[in-house]
This record gives sequence, structure tokens and C-alpha cells, in this order.
Amino acid sequence: MTISINTTRKEQTIKLCFINGLFMGGLILDLVASFLAFLTARWLQRLSAEERSKLEEIFTDKSSPRKNDEEQPAIDEQELQKQQQQQQQEDLFDRILHFWLSFSLFSSMPLLVLGVMCMAAGIGIYVLTCHKPIVGVLVILAYVGLAPIVVGIFLIGSGKKRRMGVIHELGKRRGDW
Repeated sequence: MTISINTTRKEQTIKLCFINGLFMGGLILDLVASFLAFLTARWLQRLSAEERSKLEEIFTDKSSPRKNDEEQPAIDEQELQKQQQQQQQEDLFDRILHFWLSFSLFSSMPLLVLGVMCMAAGIGIYVLTCHKPIVGVLVILAYVGLAPIVVGIFLIGSGKKRRMGVIHELGKRRGDW
């Protein structure tokens, strides 16, 4: 950053503008992501007991795999008709509004990932173009070394076997590193 502070607009090169743009863009994305994460957590805390149980019910239904139709309870005809009528009554504007609001609540993680990727790219380009090659190599090695740890979090997923394996390993450590 000191390079861009000490140079005038005419002296800035395209690579310096690109580096600053990536880094500052990533910073803004990360700030917005943290703000959205806080607001989402606060919104979820303020749900009533009835709203919480409905949300939990919907999450459970979406995440639990269906083994076969015999184990699933039969859907009541009246309930099915009631749901269809409710969906038809909801107009296009309401559907778009509800989609936008729900996206706003759960978009902090993609924004955070995008922001970190922009900042990492800006730092990577900076060290590869403005420093000696050894600095660039060491930073790239740090990125490559940390990537499996970060990717591992996303690979846990919702598979029961994998999640139980992770829980078992965490239990063996009892919170110790």
C-alpha cells in the first residue's frame, strides 16, 4: 500500500491499479460479509419459538435423505390443496421479494469467500510483480499449504457418516489441539 500512497495517479501502473482494486474490493466484500453475518445471526435470534420450529422443520426436511416412500407419512389431500392455493395466491412480486430477502440473510459466506479470494489474488499479484521471486514463491507455497485446510471445512457436508467421523475425532481431542 505504501507504493500506491507515494505515487501520483499518473505514475501508477496498470498492475498497481489492479492490485489495489482487488485488495480494496476484497476488503469491501469482507466488511459487507461480516455485517450481513451479524445481522443474520441477530435476525435468527429474534425468531419466535413457532418461527424457529418451522425453520428447523424445513431445514430437517431438506437435509434428511428419503429412503423410500413407505417410510414417509402420507400427505393429506387437504393440506396439499391448501399449500397449492397459498402458492398461487402469492404473486410474483412477493416471491421475488422473499427470494431476495432470504438471499440477503444467507449470502455472507459466498461474499466472504469472494472477498478473501480477491484479497489473496491482489496480494499474490503484488508479491509476484513487485518483489523478488523468492517472496512470491513463499507466498504461493503458503496459499497452497493452507488450501487443503480451508477446503476441508467445505467437504464435511451433510453426510451423516462423515459428520459422525468428524465428531468422533473432535471428541477424542476433547477440545485440545
